[in-house]
Amino acid sequence: MRWLEIVHHLPERTRLRTPVLRKDPAACTHIADTLAAMTGVREVAVRPFTGTILVEHAAAVPLARLVESVRTTLAIDHVLKHGEHAPLEDEAPAVSAIARELAVAARTLDRDIRRASEGSLDLGIIATIAFVSAGASDVISTGQLPLPPWFNLAWWAFRTFMETEGDVIDRQTVR
Repeated sequence: MRWLEIVHHLPERTRLRTPVLRKDPAACTHIADTLAAMTGVREVAVRPFTGTILVEHAAAVPLARLVESVRTTLAIDHVLKHGEHAPLEDEAPAVSAIARELAVAARTLDRDIRRASEGSLDLGIIATIAFVSAGASDVISTGQLPLPPWFNLAWWAFRTFMETEGDVIDRQTVR
């Protein structure tokens, strides 16, 4: 579907957007020339990367005239109403084959670990133990305990506060 969105309209400035213009310099030039030829239009800027048209015009130029000119010039099927979302152009690409295989392998490994340990371990616990062990071996081998970066400390402080005080915060009522 070929659609047009009215991004904003002020008395002397209107911005429109359509995917029809994206990466099509010829269409951008054509619509810019068409709009610039209209009486009352002072300046037209078309951005092929975003598919937007910025029109600076006299206050007397009606929005309907600008929209109709763009609609007919670019063969637009649908003008979006205020608040209406643009239709999805294409379906989202499927997850890659590698991502699917990794997810299946992780689920299978997690299931096998839970079965072998009779539910006392899972892949998350094994990963946690591995990271703690790697950190401990680094401290033992270097003999130094490095200070974490400030952003880690800030996150841990916030997280600890929310875990310990979350129930109290949730119980309080706003007055």
